[in-house]
Amino acid sequence: MSSYIRKLRSYLRKNETARGLFLVGIVILGAIAVWGGIRLALNTEYPILVVSSGSMCPPNNCVLPVGALVVIRGEDPSALKIGGIIVFRGNPSDPNYLIIHRIIILYTPSNNAVYPGQYAFVTHGDANPPGFNEGPNPASTLVGVYQSTIPIPYLGSAILGIRGFMYDDSTGQPKLQGILVIIALILALFAFEVAEPGKKKSSTVPEKTGYSAATNSLGSVLTLRSNSTVGS
Repeated sequence: MSSYIRKLRSYLRKNETARGLFLVGIVILGAIAVWGGIRLALNTEYPILVVSSGSMCPPNNCVLPVGALVVIRGEDPSALKIGGIIVFRGNPSDPNYLIIHRIIILYTPSNNAVYPGQYAFVTHGDANPPGFNEGPNPASTLVGVYQSTIPIPYLGSAILGIRGFMYDDSTGQPKLQGILVIIALILALFAFEVAEPGKKKSSTVPEKTGYSAATNSLGSVLTLRSNSTVGS
């Protein structure tokens, strides 16, 4: 095993492109590992989300403004309470369509006529008109319970802006411009790695030429002075 590691290290030292790709891979794997750890610790597949609408931000008491980074923790449905803010799947046909609203009605297995034997809830956005509710929704749609907001200004808004540029919200598919940007970045990375060694070589040659010219000029000056001394 150690011989393979030595060979890999030797190869990466000699090949700048491979070394760059290797480092990018390490960063990506590290990010995946960190994200997996957060998901495991918070017991939900969506531990951190960005609020993308103003339904929880009434003018007089804005709880979750657009762009807020929120932390979500998975909870047992029996721990839900009226007034709590939860994240749930609002569209059975689209599992990635998530809603973050406040519980206004809570059904337990003993008093649930719509979903007998299950927990269920009705939610409402603080800024939505009265009666504009969602539910009852079964506990199986629950993603997690709102815990806190991460106080990093503009980060959530930047994420929403990048997502809006890269993806079509109506279809969930990547936009052509987003694909072109990714391709351009990859090509730029390879172009830089290929051009960089040539740039270093070309910058070294003039250095040697300049040193040689300086030596010759100095030699000429010394020769002239020597001749002049002899002449006198």
